[in-house]
Amino acid sequence: MRTSEADLERMSLSRLLAVAGHLVAMHWQRLMGGYGLTPHGLAVLASLERGSALTQRELARRCGVAPSTLNHTVDHLERSGWIERRRDVADRRLVRLALTETGRRQLRQAQDAAGREMEPMLDHLPPADERIVRDFLLATVERFQSEDDALAGPAGAGTERL
Repeated sequence: MRTSEADLERMSLSRLLAVAGHLVAMHWQRLMGGYGLTPHGLAVLASLERGSALTQRELARRCGVAPSTLNHTVDHLERSGWIERRRDVADRRLVRLALTETGRRQLRQAQDAAGREMEPMLDHLPPADERIVRDFLLATVERFQSEDDALAGPAGAGTERL
């Protein structure tokens, strides 16, 4: 059931942001599914592209999820040949995850598709307003992450970063 425009107009800003976020997330999920990825899978590939090989704990922190949440995603990405597990040369107890060349190509295809299919969905935003919306969203993400960090306490600080 669609929400009427009048209902949307009456919603609080926080609820409207949640509704918009949910709708955008559903579109991302459908689009990434066509590439054998979930939004978490895309985040893993993108995180590994930006840095050196990471442990699953480091990767989870960058993706904003608990390490156990990534188990299924990491297994799927490894079976697909998009990432690989490597023993750390300095500390053999650590296993690091790294992007493969195939994973790099898969990431590029998914990012290209996002550029073609997701970015045009925002064409209703006047270019002059983009900086305002971006600043608002960045500040909102930071505020909610800070709140999560404060609730988690020192042991959990920083574990829910995007």
